[in-house]
Amino acid sequence: MAVSPSLHSPSSQPAHPAWIAVDWGTSNVRAWAMDDGNSILDQASSPLGMNAIAADDALSFEGVLIGLIDRWLPRDATVRVQVVICGMAGAKQGWLEAPYCSVPVRPEELASGAVRPDISDPRIDVAILPGLKQVDDPDVMRGEETQLVGFMAAHPAFDGWVCLPGTHSKWARVSGGAIRGFKTYMTGEVFALLSKQSILRHSMDDRWDDAVFEQTVREAASAPTGFLHRLFTVRASGLVGNADAASQPGASVLSGAVIGSEIADVVRDLGRDSQIAQIAQIAQIALIGDGKLAGLYRKALAAHGFDADAVDGEAITIAGLASAYRVINIS
Repeated sequence: MAVSPSLHSPSSQPAHPAWIAVDWGTSNVRAWAMDDGNSILDQASSPLGMNAIAADDALSFEGVLIGLIDRWLPRDATVRVQVVICGMAGAKQGWLEAPYCSVPVRPEELASGAVRPDISDPRIDVAILPGLKQVDDPDVMRGEETQLVGFMAAHPAFDGWVCLPGTHSKWARVSGGAIRGFKTYMTGEVFALLSKQSILRHSMDDRWDDAVFEQTVREAASAPTGFLHRLFTVRASGLVGNADAASQPGASVLSGAVIGSEIADVVRDLGRDSQIAQIAQIAQIALIGDGKLAGLYRKALAAHGFDADAVDGEAITIAGLASAYRVINIS
């Protein structure tokens, strides 16, 4: 399956899509009309994510979905279009809870765990994919597992760790065609809280320095127990007259400290894996994401000797939904 779907021109678009892919997040929802070759015919998005629907009694998941995709649907009910949804529509507060699957899990097992809400519109059939849970070292994900499935479809022989940077970054162990385990880090949320609501907000500005960021990442690895102290130096440097430290952009130092702490912990885990020796040369690490954040993670990993290429997150999400659609369509 291609992980970089093409956008068809309107002239080649059929009367209705073969199926519809939906990623329903906490803050927004994205939908793609797909042809039978899993190429994109059209796309749409809305700010009516799970939180907005939960906060407004006038909204419903089915109503928001139909409002988003109605122009793609047939005018009558002679054909039912399959809609495959990942993300927060399957949460307890969502449309219909899709219970978590436990690791280890294979992609087809995740797709088989899809739930089907009652639908009043006869033109669609909706399947909501489950999330993933880990009982030992308790952890959960909902939405990211679909990206992992898309990545695995494109890289069937991959054996290593997949990083999904974000507000709550995920690190998943993929091996033998299955998701074996994962870890979540609240790195993005901690950065947002500290940079906007703590005393460190006075040290944030628009400046950025890659060298300072990378140096702070290395410091996080060499002094992993000094995280909280390193944070306060961001503020204190400008107050004690330390010109060198005060000239360092606060955002670069704070980013390096929080991301560096996360990366250092992951690298220590890799070192504890008895199957991995000389980890910087052997361990496979992949990044799912794009833009500045994925770039920062790549720089942080490079500071530890890892070369991790970033894979486009949207394309991988669609590939994961397409993989689930195949299973659902034949079940």
